[in-house]
Parts: sequence; structure tokens; C-alpha cells
Amino acid sequence: MDETQKELENRKKKILNKIIPFMKEPLNLALVTVLLFAFVLRLYYFIKVGNQPLWWDELCYGSLAKNFITHTWDSTTLILGETAIRPVLFPLLWSILLRVGIPEGGVRFFLEFIPSILSVFFVYLIGKETFNKRVGIISAFIFSVLWIHLFYTVRLLTHAPALVFLFSSIYLFMKATETKFNFNLFTISLILLSLSTLMRYPKGIIFFVYLFMLVIDKKLLLKNFKFWKAGILGISPMIVFFIYNFVKYQNIFPALLGGGYLDKGGSPLIKPIAFNLLNFIPVYLKTTFFIFFLIGLLLILFELITGYNLIPKIKKLKNSLILILILILIYSFFIFYMRAAEDRWLFPTILPLAIITSLGIDFVYNQIKKYNKQIAVLCVILILGFGAYSQLTFADSLIKGKQESYLQMRQAFEWIGSNTPEDSIIAGLGIEPYTVYYAKRDYINLPQNYSEVGVALEADYLVAHLFAGNPPKYLSEYLSENQDIWQPLNAWFLDEAKTQPAVILYKKVQ
Repeated sequence: MDETQKELENRKKKILNKIIPFMKEPLNLALVTVLLFAFVLRLYYFIKVGNQPLWWDELCYGSLAKNFITHTWDSTTLILGETAIRPVLFPLLWSILLRVGIPEGGVRFFLEFIPSILSVFFVYLIGKETFNKRVGIISAFIFSVLWIHLFYTVRLLTHAPALVFLFSSIYLFMKATETKFNFNLFTISLILLSLSTLMRYPKGIIFFVYLFMLVIDKKLLLKNFKFWKAGILGISPMIVFFIYNFVKYQNIFPALLGGGYLDKGGSPLIKPIAFNLLNFIPVYLKTTFFIFFLIGLLLILFELITGYNLIPKIKKLKNSLILILILILIYSFFIFYMRAAEDRWLFPTILPLAIITSLGIDFVYNQIKKYNKQIAVLCVILILGFGAYSQLTFADSLIKGKQESYLQMRQAFEWIGSNTPEDSIIAGLGIEPYTVYYAKRDYINLPQNYSEVGVALEADYLVAHLFAGNPPKYLSEYLSENQDIWQPLNAWFLDEAKTQPAVILYKKVQ
């Protein structure tokens, strides 16, 4: 055996000598098992539905990404409107991947699949940092099976990737303020939170959590130059973002201050306070996990109330307060300000939900362990098994049930992109991102009423479809009266028998 081979064998032995003792420790083995399970679970759905059609929001991000490269649609209503209200980081990263030749499936892998796995690991780290290793592992498992996270992991949206920046930021903030203030970790934590915010704007609420914790922990070191330096460096991505917006829109945050988010949610002066959004908690957790969430919530609130004056001195209390504040502030923003929300808008709250639920399960484990450790372990396994079953059956049904939604729209606009001249103009209602992303064509929006339908004559093709309340009522009448102008060219159907057209493409013949 030559020296090179000996060196290789020695390296193998050193690695094995570290791995084997590590894996012999039960909690380490459990952690590796949970992470491997999370990986396999996500890989299954990535393979199963990784090529599914994109939804409206996905198409908008994809259209922005393609326009970053070509700038073909800079002046269109789609790009102008979406650029003002959509977070910039996600389509920017998407465009970088497109530039190096990575297709949509690869984009999904790098921007959704990998961040999803990393998020599971950071949930473990935060749970471990707050309570103990066992709570961290249970938290990671619960998070790995939550239907809401699984479902949006297979969608090209900002929710899942923004979480990995957020969770890593929270973990580093906890470490930075654990004892002596660590300026380097604080800077990195703020940079990560800034990136999370630039991927999903409501994540910026967590800045207020950090500010509150710095105040009560007496670490708001306003007279310390290093603190200011760390803070400014940390939020530098946000500063650049605000300057860019001010130069372009004369508004540092047009999505929020310009009413973009209120347009999607509703005016706080009109809509009632949305306490009904609290119903999302049992919806996320389902019955089994929700029961233990309530137990964990009582425990954590009891400890915070009884030890309120000790919070800055005890790491567990301090980190517990961070989790509670995340829950309170995120829900307060949508309940009292937005007064509306979809399930995905409350995504950051699944971190405290998973960890608090784990605390409740760990409490039950410790009570039973006093009498019999084996039974305690079995109870935890059963609880997690029942909880995971309800999560995974719901997730599986939802993911597969939505797998082919808007398929006919993708088929139609991909066909348009391959079978029409590049300078073609497509008319339709609710077709903007489909036309840009799939067909790479210009578009004209049809009006809502018959009197203005003459605008369609400027187009070369016209699309009528059944999605999102389409087509407008007058369109059938208009097409029937103008058969000499518009003739059917192709159609895509909801059923295999081809009796229910979902999308019809018309060509202007004169």
C-alpha cells in the first residue's frame, strides 16, 4: 500500500471514529433520522409534482425574473405593477439561475427544496437553544411534517425560502445576545433578516422583536460605536432597497406605504378586526398537535409571567419571549392592520407553533418518565405518529389535488409561444403573466364591458378561458357576432372526452 492510499485510509478512520460515537448517542441518532426523513419526504414530492403548472403569483415572480434578463416587458402594466409591490430578492435569484442555464425544475430545487431542508435544521437549533436537544428534535420533526410547509415547498413562491433566512437570523440573534453581546453574530443576524424581508416583506416585523429584546436585555448600546456599525451593516440591504425605491418611486416602500398590501388585504378603516385569523393555528397543527400546543403555551406563559423580572438573566425565558413575540406581532399585524390573511401569509408563526407544541409533548414525556422511561418514549412516538399522520394525509391530498391546476393555461400559452410569430400580440383577461412567462409575447387586456372591446382588434390572437372568473360575459356575444374576424385556432379541455373547453385560442383573420 503506497503512502497516498495509507493517507486515504487514515482519513476514513478519523471520520468513522467521529461518526460512530456520535451516532451511538440516541438523541444524535434521532436528529439524523429526522433530517433524513425530512429530506426523503421533500424529495418524494419534488419528484412527484416538481413539474406542475405555476399559479398566478409564481408566474408573476417568474415573469419578473425573465424580464430582469431581457427587459422586454419593462413598460407593461404587469412588470410596472408587480415590480412596485413584489419583493425583489426572489425573482432576482431566479433570474441569476436562469442566466446560467438552470431550467424551472432546477430553480425549484435551489430556491425551494434546499431552503426547506435547511429550515428544518434551523428549527432544531432554535428549539435546542431555547429549551433542550430533545425539544429541538421534536420541533424539527413537527415542522418537517407540517402540511402548510410541505405544500408551499413545492410551489415557486417566496414563503419557504424566506424562512431559512428568517430562522437562521433568529438563531444567530439568540446566540449574539446570549451573554456578552457578540457584534459579529448580531451583524450577520440582521443581514439575514434583511434578506428574508426582501424576499417576503412581512418578515420585517421581526425587526421589532429584536428591538424589544435589546431594550429589555439592556443591550441597546446606543453609545457604543461597534453597535451602530453592526446595526448599519446589518440593515444595509434594507437601506439600499429604500434608496432605490425613493429614486424610482419617490417612496421608500411603495408596497406598504403606497397601499399595495392594503389593496390585497383591505383597508383597516373598512374591514372588521380579523380575530378569525386565530383559527389558522388549529388549521396548521390539526387536532393532535394543537392539543399539545395548548399545553406548551400554558407552560411557557406560566414561566414568563412568574419569572418576568428574570427574563434578561435566564436564556430559556429570553428565547421563549422571542417565540411568543413572533407569534403575537405577526398575528397582530394581520388581525389589526391588514385585517385579512391567507394561510401562507402567517408562515413565520409556524416556528413558535412547532416549538411550543414540542414543549407540550416534552412536558408529557417528563411526567411519564418519572414512572417508566420506555413508556414515556413510546408515548412520544405515538403522539408524533398520530400528529404526523393527520398532517401528511392532508398534505398529500392537497399537493396531489392541486398538481394539475391551471394545466390548460400552461399548455395553451406554451403552444402560443411555439406556434405564433414572436411579434404577436395576445388579447385576453387575466393572461398577463401567462403571456410573458410561458409564451414570451406581448399582451392586451380585454376590457370588462362590451363598449370598449374594440381594443381587441389591435391584437393578433385572443384567448378566452374559464379561470379566475373568466371569460367576461360579453365575450361570447362579441365572438359570435364577429366570426368573420376571430376564428377558433386551438382549444384545451378540462376533460379527456374534450367536451369542456378550458382555454380557446382565436386568431384574427382580417
